[in-house]
Amino acid sequence: MSPIEDQFSTTHIAHNELIASHVKPYVGDAEWQVLTGNLGRIAEDPQPSLIARVFTGISRIVKPGDKGRQIVLDDAAGPGQNQLPLLVKGWTPARLLRVWALMHIPPMEQAAYVQLIERLFLYGEMEELVALYSALPVFHHPEAWRHRCTEGIRSNIGPVREAIMADNPYAAAYLDEGAWNQLVLKGFFTEADMRRIIGLEKRNNGRLAAALVDYAYELHAAKRTISPHLWLLVAPFMDERAYSLMRNILEEHPDIGVSRAIAVAFHRSDFAPAKALLRENSELTDLLNTAG
Repeated sequence: MSPIEDQFSTTHIAHNELIASHVKPYVGDAEWQVLTGNLGRIAEDPQPSLIARVFTGISRIVKPGDKGRQIVLDDAAGPGQNQLPLLVKGWTPARLLRVWALMHIPPMEQAAYVQLIERLFLYGEMEELVALYSALPVFHHPEAWRHRCTEGIRSNIGPVREAIMADNPYAAAYLDEGAWNQLVLKGFFTEADMRRIIGLEKRNNGRLAAALVDYAYELHAAKRTISPHLWLLVAPFMDERAYSLMRNILEEHPDIGVSRAIAVAFHRSDFAPAKALLRENSELTDLLNTAG
C-alpha cells in the first residue's frame, strides 16, 4: 500500500463513521443498506456509472420529512491529500450525503479522477453542484480544482457561489491572488456574508485593497451602502485616496456601525493622517473602545 493509500484508508475509516452517524437518521433502514453497499463498491472499484447513479439518487433516499433539516458538523477533517477541514454548517442531509459519497472514491491517477468528478459537474443540477463545490476541501489532487473553483465563483447561481465562499477553506488555500481577489470582490458585489469567507485577513493584499477602494468610490457616488467589512480589508493598505473617502463618509454622519468600522480601520492602519484624526476625535475613539 502506498503512503497516499494508507493515509486515505486510516482517515477514511474515522471520518466515514463520524459522518455516517450524522446522516443515518435521515435515511430509511432499507435505503441505508443499499447506499452503504454501493459506497463500499465505489471504494473498491470506482465505476463512473455507479458513482453517478448513487450521487444523483441521494435526494430520493432522504426521508421526506427530513429534506429541509440542517446539519452542523464543524470539525470533520477531510481525508484527501490536502488535509483541509470539511466545515458543515447548516447543510441539508442530501448535501452532506452527496459529499460523503464523493469521499468514498479512493485515490487514483489524477487524469482519471478529475475526469470522473468533472462528469458530475457537467451534468449536475443546482443542489448537486452545491455538493460538488462543497466537496472541494476533500477532493484528491487539490491543485487540479483551481479552475473549477474559479468558474464556480463566476456563477450566477447564488447557492453555488455560497458553497465556495461560505465556510469553505479551499479557495484561501489554493487560489492564486487574482482569483482570490475576484472571489472577495464577488462576495461584496453579491452582498455575501463576508464573515463566513475563510482566510480573508490571511489572504488580504494591496491589489485587493485598491480594487475595494475603487468599488467603494463607485458605491458612494451612487449613494449605495458600503459594507463596513470592506474598510477592515482596506486598513492595512490605507493611502490618501482611501482615507479621503472614509473621512468624507464620517463627515456625512453615517450610522454607528459604519463609523465604528472606519474607526477600527483607522486604528489598524499605519496611515498617519488616519491615526491623527482618530486621536483628535473623541467620538471615534469612544466607538473604537466599544468595537466588538
